[in-house]
Amino acid sequence: MAEVRRATALLEVHRSLGAKLTEFSGWDMPLQYSGVMAEHKAVREGVGVFDVSHLGKLRVRGNDGGQALQQAVTADVLGLDVGRATYALVLEDGGGCVDDIFVYRIGDEEWLAVPNAANVGAVGACIATSGGHAEDEWDRWTILALQGPTSFEAFERAFPGTGAPDLELHSWMFVDVEGERAMVARTGYTGERGFELYVPASAAVATFGHLLDLGVTPVGLGARDTLRLEMGYALYGHELSREITPLEAKLGWAIAWNSEFRGKEALATLKEKGPSRSLVGIRCTDRGVPRQGCEVHHDGRAIGSVTSGNFSPSLGTGIALALVTTEAAPTPGERVDIAVRGRMVAGDIVKPPFIRKR
Repeated sequence: MAEVRRATALLEVHRSLGAKLTEFSGWDMPLQYSGVMAEHKAVREGVGVFDVSHLGKLRVRGNDGGQALQQAVTADVLGLDVGRATYALVLEDGGGCVDDIFVYRIGDEEWLAVPNAANVGAVGACIATSGGHAEDEWDRWTILALQGPTSFEAFERAFPGTGAPDLELHSWMFVDVEGERAMVARTGYTGERGFELYVPASAAVATFGHLLDLGVTPVGLGARDTLRLEMGYALYGHELSREITPLEAKLGWAIAWNSEFRGKEALATLKEKGPSRSLVGIRCTDRGVPRQGCEVHHDGRAIGSVTSGNFSPSLGTGIALALVTTEAAPTPGERVDIAVRGRMVAGDIVKPPFIRKR
């Protein structure tokens, strides 16, 4: 079957800005513009804007749709108030993770589910298996993430009088953007203050250009990864997968145990026994940048492997998340070694996040 190609409404704008593009789950998306280090710094110290339109946009409607969504995810989406959002997981019967998503309660019988780009079809299928239908609105919306300590001020300059800076975390509201009805949410993936703006594709170029004219830095997916890793946030395909359960990834807080959802029985059994693997953070004390798959050693023996690793621009050293054997898991402050390109790189176990939220 031929690969489905989808294009963000801002693709030509990214090209005009000299962005280095990368193929991501059938989308051509900006990896970086001026460079990962500079873009990372812009978000940590000022404000940046990401085009994350490759994320899924699944509209679920009706009482049956809501019930199906409730069964498909680990959060209590039926209990959400209109105007609120929640992080949730979609599981297999055995407790493995199909995806991690955000769900927005749009109306009394309407929700917007936002899965990762590679898993839109799988999440839609899980909702269908539970008896619902998810409409894929991939080309209707452009998603812009405005993130950074000065994002509130930037949003107010760009769209004055909306009241969006007064939103609580994980809340959303409708706003007028370039004469179009858009949705703004107090959500994000960087650990900084900020918003995610769901703009009709017809208004995307004008909205993005308006933000750039006000001095907001365009930021690519490269810095998005270093920013989320510094916060210890899970990335599907790394800290979560069909082979990695939420309990192993230390995401038990995202499970509504009083709700009935696919995979609950298997997960409850695992919870009672205790997972055999556990996610830890490692801050390197030697030079070297760990990458996914690098072996982690403690007291002379291999205890697991890195799930995500990169250079931390904020700390100036390598950092990693790693899945290790629970019974052999070292505690914070203990030393481990990571096998990086044929040599051992020393590091200390730390409890994520690697940097503290502002």
